[in-house]
Amino acid sequence: MGSVQNSIVTNNNFIVSLNLLVFSFSKVTNISGNIEMEALEEGGYNDSPRILRKPKTSFDTLVLEKGVQTSSMEINLKVGMAVNAGTIMVMHNGSIAKTYAFEYGLITKWETNGLDALRSDVFIRRIEISHTGLIEV
Repeated sequence: MGSVQNSIVTNNNFIVSLNLLVFSFSKVTNISGNIEMEALEEGGYNDSPRILRKPKTSFDTLVLEKGVQTSSMEINLKVGMAVNAGTIMVMHNGSIAKTYAFEYGLITKWETNGLDALRSDVFIRRIEISHTGLIEV
């Protein structure tokens, strides 16, 4: 538990693991889940339509903002890079309060602050990842 607590940057409360690389972010949005449904009307059942679950046809998008890489192995994040395993750990008082995960995703947008040696801004400004769906672990 100490290694997780030591990897958090000041004011960042979310530890995100992408392909076993560890990042620390101060804002994570679009944590949600949904399913697609289809209404089916059938004879003999006139009160209401039957509701059937459809296979998912669109991706969900996770947005990670204001972060830095905390793992020692340096890998450049690129648009189009596959994320084979993603985990989001919500930290509270140095321990993990909740964990969310997705199985597969693609980085669809990557944005950073300008490089300025006189400022100490957060390096990763925003990452958007389209994924197959979040589950609460």
